[in-house]
Amino acid sequence: MLVQGRLGQERKQKGSSIVETAAGLILLIPIVLFLVDVAAMVVVQTENDKLAKACARAAAEYPQGDVKAVNAAKGVYMNQHDSNLLKKAPFDPSGAPTYLSAGMVTCKTTITCTLPVPVPLVGNSQVAFNAIATEPIVGELP
Repeated sequence: MLVQGRLGQERKQKGSSIVETAAGLILLIPIVLFLVDVAAMVVVQTENDKLAKACARAAAEYPQGDVKAVNAAKGVYMNQHDSNLLKKAPFDPSGAPTYLSAGMVTCKTTITCTLPVPVPLVGNSQVAFNAIATEPIVGELP
């Protein structure tokens, strides 16, 4: 009887550790999946910031009012490739380079992020990010 009691006690300890592991994973898995979504959003926003900055730099190489500035910014914008994670909006004329009075040019870009792990209850699997970048005009002589 004494030997049999020890085996039963070991079995209970092993069973409780399996239950604890399962309960811990039930709590840990949603947190990890949420962090995957956050990481994807950080990557897409970083790409959007770089794209806005590149568009503004391309437009800043031409004097104020030059049509080539819009074409340069549009060319940089169209050169950004879509992927499963990010999709850029069509080039919007309102996002075209805007010249400020102080010799600065501003560009606005929009990229949509498709979340790798959609939130089940909210149902929102896409997030749109906007970025605005301002650069000094370097293609104009004083």
